[in-house]
Amino acid sequence: MGVFNAIFGQDLIFRILAIVIGLTLHEFGHAAVAVLLGDNTPREQGRLTLNPLAHLDVLGLLMILFSFFGWARPVQFNPRRLRTGPRLGIVLVALAGPMMNVIVAIVSLLLLRSVIYTMPSNSFILLLLTALASVNIALAVFNLVPVPPLDGWNVVSNLFPLRGKAWVQSYERVGPFLMLLIILTPIGGTAITYVIQNVASLFGAI
Repeated sequence: MGVFNAIFGQDLIFRILAIVIGLTLHEFGHAAVAVLLGDNTPREQGRLTLNPLAHLDVLGLLMILFSFFGWARPVQFNPRRLRTGPRLGIVLVALAGPMMNVIVAIVSLLLLRSVIYTMPSNSFILLLLTALASVNIALAVFNLVPVPPLDGWNVVSNLFPLRGKAWVQSYERVGPFLMLLIILTPIGGTAITYVIQNVASLFGAI
């Protein structure tokens, strides 16, 4: 199975709710850190909000509904306006999205651990918390893979002196195809599932 078969399984409606929440908070994290570091571009474009409508892409959402793979609208910002300087600023803004997903996953797992033995297995809260935990762990891990245009590549390419090297431009051109391979091949789904299960098991929740 592919990565998004690892993210989506049974209880699809709860997975869809979780992915909408996860994508919204992911993009809000990017916007909030960019503004915090001195660039008001996300605020001016209406992205400094928790309203999902500001972050969701119509086609990306339809893809989620019908093919279990989708995306949100990327947050735009000007690295040269960031007080930390462009390279460190890009790293911090890039990390903010996955870190928001990590926070949501941890909070969901802690809440799940506190209620898992007090509610029936098919209760709304239990199913939603389970979906929020697994989806947000998957979003965080997947987005940190160092493949263009994912956040992980923005982190790696700005932490290390890669810019200007001949192979970087070639790698960035084939990045989207590599991402599709990760999504569609069994290795990607197995890796995501492994991480979800092991992180969740630390809390004894899933």
